[in-house]
Amino acid sequence: MRNKSIVIISLLALVAIFFAGSYIYKSNESAEIEKLATTTSESNNGPFVRDHSMTFGENKKNIVVVEFLDPECEACAYFYPAVNKVYKEYYEEIKLVIRYLSNHQNSEFAVKILESSRLQNKYKEVLDVIFTTQPQWAKHGNTKPELLWTFLEKVDGLDIEKLKKDVETIDVKNLLSKDRLDAAKLRVQGTPSFFVNGKKVQKLSYDALVDLVEGEIYK
Repeated sequence: MRNKSIVIISLLALVAIFFAGSYIYKSNESAEIEKLATTTSESNNGPFVRDHSMTFGENKKNIVVVEFLDPECEACAYFYPAVNKVYKEYYEEIKLVIRYLSNHQNSEFAVKILESSRLQNKYKEVLDVIFTTQPQWAKHGNTKPELLWTFLEKVDGLDIEKLKKDVETIDVKNLLSKDRLDAAKLRVQGTPSFFVNGKKVQKLSYDALVDLVEGEIYK
């Protein structure tokens, strides 16, 4: 009986050590990432923001919200309404920055469409379509990315023929490479991942994102 008690106590001690070690590791990781934000200068905004990054918002409070996303990522599409809600509520206070971490078969194609849409100032509208129609064009085992051209015809003022030509000529490999390198520096392992002024959103939820944004606004 005594031996059994010793075994149980030893197991509990190991579990406690494991959780303590995990907590310390995560705390150190967060501190290192936040340090990168404090050393960012106007001439070198990496690894959070780059010159090529798409941004939205008036940023009156100097609050930078960075999202690493993949246009073909189901979780990104699922969480997209929450991102929109945060942006609509706080667009005056924040700058929303879009970074890419393409991990799916048709991700690069979708990024080409997004980056080409910037030439017509239709990025946000095109991103809306890509995510809202994702179940149709990015269905598992039966992807049909060409359907995007049909869906995008609904975007008011978007010249589809020009968009197609721009997609054929645009090169996004360097852009995607830079974003992937920055994601690695920030230890981003999946999408979507968010940072608010260098602080990583640990739990993927609307409340967690809002709490960090408001914490920066009202601190």
